[in-house]
Amino acid sequence: MRVSRRSALQGATALGGAGLLGLTATPASAMNTPRADFTDPRTALRTHVKMVGSLGTATVYSFMRLNIYADLGEGNFVPFFTMNNILVDYWQPKGDDQHEMRKYEVGFYTRFDSQEPLEEFLNPVTGKTSAIHHFRLGPVPRLYTPTGVIAMGYTPTLLPIEIIGERVFLATQSIESRPDMINPGRTTYTNSFMTMSASLADINDPAVLSAPVHLQLQNKNRWAPWMGMGDRPGGTVARGFGGKVASLDALPKTVIDGARRFVPEIFDTANWHDFVFEDSEYLKSRPQS
Repeated sequence: MRVSRRSALQGATALGGAGLLGLTATPASAMNTPRADFTDPRTALRTHVKMVGSLGTATVYSFMRLNIYADLGEGNFVPFFTMNNILVDYWQPKGDDQHEMRKYEVGFYTRFDSQEPLEEFLNPVTGKTSAIHHFRLGPVPRLYTPTGVIAMGYTPTLLPIEIIGERVFLATQSIESRPDMINPGRTTYTNSFMTMSASLADINDPAVLSAPVHLQLQNKNRWAPWMGMGDRPGGTVARGFGGKVASLDALPKTVIDGARRFVPEIFDTANWHDFVFEDSEYLKSRPQS
């Protein structure tokens, strides 16, 4: 039996009216929730700080899982590995809607979509095996102000805040270039995009200084030098997801065990004073010619 497009649409309308398509009407609470003016720079700043960190004096812990792929410039991405990414941020309000943050960040690599730590990396593109160089960054200071973020290194640019349903979405981007520390005379490019999502109720509640969030990250980077990719065109693409956690003890045991083994500095940030960066650490460990 042939069903006309009009009949199908009429049937779908009837099912929708009966609630059989899984569609629900917008709750009255959502329709009546006051909408903050996110075009106001100070409101946008407070929302940003509440989502990424805290409006009060606090230590904020976050955890993300990053799946990392090789982008060879054509064809499909090639899965490389996964990173367990841990962030410890110290927040302090400085008055006049300025908020200071000091960031410490580490990551250790596992097999793709697995919690099995990588002892070494068998590169599926080159067929060669290389030593793993785990990720460390910090301390990195930032100052969040109504006119923008003052940062050392890559600076996130705040995009317009959106409300979808009962959630607030805040996206940032860093599209930047700088001289390549590993390869003098070259330029390194970074394209990094973060999306944070929190409940509208938490954003509207003045008693909530640090909103629970969902985090999503996408970025495109050059090949890390330890990957052994040489002068091949392309770079790595990462897609990550995660959120804030109550403490480092709240992380899964496999993550805690791996971090203590590979990047133990994150458990003792009180004694982490010297600035550490992935490229500078690689240069220190590279054999001198």
